[in-house]
Amino acid sequence: MTYAMILQNTVIGILQNQETEPHWPPDPLGNPVTAIPCGDTVELGMTYDAETGTFSEYIPSEPEPTPEPQPTQLDRIEVAVAARNEEIAQAAIDNYTLELMEGGIL
Repeated sequence: MTYAMILQNTVIGILQNQETEPHWPPDPLGNPVTAIPCGDTVELGMTYDAETGTFSEYIPSEPEPTPEPQPTQLDRIEVAVAARNEEIAQAAIDNYTLELMEGGIL
């Protein structure tokens, strides 16, 4: 007989040609591993529904979209400081250029 080894409703092993029902120890968290008789169509990773006794393909859920990060107060301060520093630098360049032009150097 073929047995599917089930851990938390997921097939984690398939044992073929077993004369007796296999027994596996629980996982490290203490969750039991159960042996369920199955056919040849059962594959690793399938989901087992204990209420209906049926196996089905595992269908992963759609991942949640990652929200756009909102700027923090620090981000807004850094942007404002950078803009102000750019204004100061441009004003200094303009003043220096004006002095050079008034001095006849440019």
